[in-house]
Amino acid sequence: MSLPIYVISVKSFKERHAHIESMAAQFGFEFEYVWPFDADELTDDDLRMVDPELQPKSASNVLKHLHAQKMFMETDHQMALILEDDAVLFDSFFEELANIVEMTKGIAPGWLIFLGGADNKIDQRFFESDDMALIEKPLTTAEAYLVDRCGCQKRLNWLMVHVIDRQADHQLKLMDQALNLPHYCVSKPLATQGSITGMFDTALDASRAKHGPLFLKTKYQYNRFRRQLVPRFFAKVKRALS
Repeated sequence: MSLPIYVISVKSFKERHAHIESMAAQFGFEFEYVWPFDADELTDDDLRMVDPELQPKSASNVLKHLHAQKMFMETDHQMALILEDDAVLFDSFFEELANIVEMTKGIAPGWLIFLGGADNKIDQRFFESDDMALIEKPLTTAEAYLVDRCGCQKRLNWLMVHVIDRQADHQLKLMDQALNLPHYCVSKPLATQGSITGMFDTALDASRAKHGPLFLKTKYQYNRFRRQLVPRFFAKVKRALS
């Protein structure tokens, strides 16, 4: 499987660079950093694309996500993987990713597939099978997702006549709803965010920034346990009994 991988980062985030480069060595993948649009380098032309109410760090992040899609459109590939620099990839990430890429042959062009959300609240559709599946549902965060050429072209066209006014995950959701581009979540998450687990300080979430690493790690593990691991266990038992 060959597809371009883009990592959203900031030039000064050395600890996160070491993290993502360590994962690249562990899993054996190559990637490109998305360097343009650091918050302290935004120009007047950059800011014309953004609502003035949006904070510079948030503007920087969403501009980087959309620039990654522009970079992808300059290649000959049919889909791309976009990661944030605090993404933590689970051991089965690339094995399952190959299966997911195969699954995309069964859906119409123009989509986004969210690969994270390990502590998200999920519904019964996620528990119905032990096999990996794609479930139509908007992304909730933006640590790891797949995009295709059709969807990216429509987003870039949308940006020519609209202003960006929210953080990356919310902006992608808004744009894609307007463009009738479906979002899919994987039935079993393949990644999580280091800033949610307490591995890194958050750069964007003010409420999360109020808490220390131990609190964040405990909260993440508790939410993952009650929202996903326990419901999955009981669903598996129910299937076995039936």
